[in-house]
Amino acid sequence: MILITLRDTKSTPDDILAILRDEHRHQSAYDPGADPDSVLTLDSSIEDWRIACDLVGWRQLAAALNSQWNLNVPLSEWKEILTPPRIKKLRGVCELLSASSRPREVVIPLVFGRPCLSAGVFFAVRELLERDGADVSQLSPSSLISTYSINHSRVFEQDVSQLAPGTLPAIKIMNPGYERATGFLTLAMLLFFCSAIASFWLSYLWIPFLIVVFVSAAWVNHVARHSHPTSVTFGELKTIRDLCRSLAAGIRT
Repeated sequence: MILITLRDTKSTPDDILAILRDEHRHQSAYDPGADPDSVLTLDSSIEDWRIACDLVGWRQLAAALNSQWNLNVPLSEWKEILTPPRIKKLRGVCELLSASSRPREVVIPLVFGRPCLSAGVFFAVRELLERDGADVSQLSPSSLISTYSINHSRVFEQDVSQLAPGTLPAIKIMNPGYERATGFLTLAMLLFFCSAIASFWLSYLWIPFLIVVFVSAAWVNHVARHSHPTSVTFGELKTIRDLCRSLAAGIRT
């Protein structure tokens, strides 16, 4: 049974920026394509944001933002916000998300009528996991984060982290299957370029390697969609109690 310990509050552009910066911080810990040295501000260009987070083109980015934030913003409106990327600012994205997205959830620091922020955070985490289909009947403060984070990594990276953006240690995701698939794709692309050069002497040698590249890309996409990580950790935090205390400290500030 869900114990209501979350309430909705309107997100400001600064709130949205804090969430986007936290997403970049977590992504930089496991995605080699992200730039960990980038510092995102409201005045960062869309191009700076895309480079910092290794983002896709504006059409795919618009679709991803609509999906992540549960929006139905028309593509034409996103185009105005996201292009041209060297000129448009991240401020526009934050203002649009602030105006269009559902209110963000914050912890109610009362449990059974008594003020206890740490307990409120615990029940909020429990509630978020239960919404995602997790069996929380055995969840306790001493439970290991890893018991739930492997199958519910999105909840921890997004929903839980957003309770106090910037507070949790950077997430570390280990997914050997995806890493092997990506390595195979890199090797296939290298062989393709070598074969393309060799085709000056051996006609059409590049064709079978091009097929290998396409098959490899499809495999990587399949693995990315269906494989679960082997571990999802937050620095030295081991238990749900550690997680809740860290979040509570961030909410107090």
